[in-house]
Amino acid sequence: MDVFISYEHESKSIADNICAVLESHGIRCWYAPRDVYGDYATSIVEAIEKCRVFVLVLTSKSAQSPHVLNEVEMAYKRILNGEITIVPFKVDEGILSKAMEYYVKRLHWIDAVSAPLEQAINQLYEQLIPILGITKQNSSDPDDTNLNRKNVQYYSPDDLVEINRLHTEEEFLYSFEKPYYDKLLFNKQHVAVLDFGTLNPSASVKRFNRPEVDSVVCLAYNNDMVKEGNDLCADNDKINFFHFDVTCENIDDVLRSAMNQTGVQKFDFVNLTMVIMDLKNPFKVLKNIRKYLSDNAVAYVRDVDDGVVFAYPDDDSLFETFKSFYLLDSMSGSRHSARQVYSIMKRIGAKDVRLECCGLSTAGLTYSQRRALFDSWFSFIPNDFRQIADKNPLDERVKEINSWLNEHYDDLEVRFFSEDFLFNSGYVIYTVRF
Repeated sequence: MDVFISYEHESKSIADNICAVLESHGIRCWYAPRDVYGDYATSIVEAIEKCRVFVLVLTSKSAQSPHVLNEVEMAYKRILNGEITIVPFKVDEGILSKAMEYYVKRLHWIDAVSAPLEQAINQLYEQLIPILGITKQNSSDPDDTNLNRKNVQYYSPDDLVEINRLHTEEEFLYSFEKPYYDKLLFNKQHVAVLDFGTLNPSASVKRFNRPEVDSVVCLAYNNDMVKEGNDLCADNDKINFFHFDVTCENIDDVLRSAMNQTGVQKFDFVNLTMVIMDLKNPFKVLKNIRKYLSDNAVAYVRDVDDGVVFAYPDDDSLFETFKSFYLLDSMSGSRHSARQVYSIMKRIGAKDVRLECCGLSTAGLTYSQRRALFDSWFSFIPNDFRQIADKNPLDERVKEINSWLNEHYDDLEVRFFSEDFLFNSGYVIYTVRF
């Protein structure tokens, strides 16, 4: 474990941001309550003993907190032996307590008071590079920093669990999404649609087999989906499926070929459901797509952001712990990608970008809808980590996660269906007009 993050509870959102950014760069972080296993105090002591860097979210309140001071004192004992580096991350102008001043006065601080939070976190990352001996990640995309973009391993056609999950997800979300499609297509005719990143051919047909639409180009992740989609549309020549490599930033050849085959001159509607999270460089790809849009094109975007996920009540942090596994899942994409959408769309010339839905909650759902939401949002983690364990049988962290899942997954499900329980998922929806 690389970094221990110490904070006072009112600064949790800042700790969340620090953790998300550092882990997006491959730096393993520990912070409570996410990483607490078993006894709370013992977990903290063991984590401080194992970490290489102690990041202190420093505020006037944390400077007074007995818990934070205890953590700093434990870390300070290790700094005297050259075993650890303490990095204070100061986020307010408050006066430090005498005790805190004793420990941190001569240390190099990160200034998050005068600098924007994002900039300060980037400075923290830069400071950790030589300390941890890591290779700096490069990105020419201004929107691609600070997000957990991995070499995503897309599900195979043999992964029936994931295929069934995707079908459940699309069926469940369609009733919530249809009003947005109706709004974007209202009073339009002869619409050409680009469905970019198709994961469920039947869902694409359900969305766009409607009178306003003349032609649909669906770009799918693998050839099995292309075959499934084209077989499904054998008697419907306005919907066609093509294969594309999601890791490729230059999609000109694929798009031009598809447009030539379907007779599309420009696209009037772009559908982006759960695809931005999988792109290594979403700004470049979407900027490229923009060239093929008509002047008054519209777009529908659904993606994820774990920052809006919460569960209540969650007194023993079962849901918070489960949430932490998303960032560690090498088969998932960027878990905070939805927050990029507004910025990217504005940069590629969108006139109007509206955040329509920031997390879909269990409030007001029927039992069958709750069932579908649970299966959609939770079931891929056990499935993914089983596969990760098969490929990495000696990975101790993966063993710990699978052990935790075996012990607690049923408890999560039971609590999810309790009458007084509220869960907000990370589905985020935008509508865009160019």
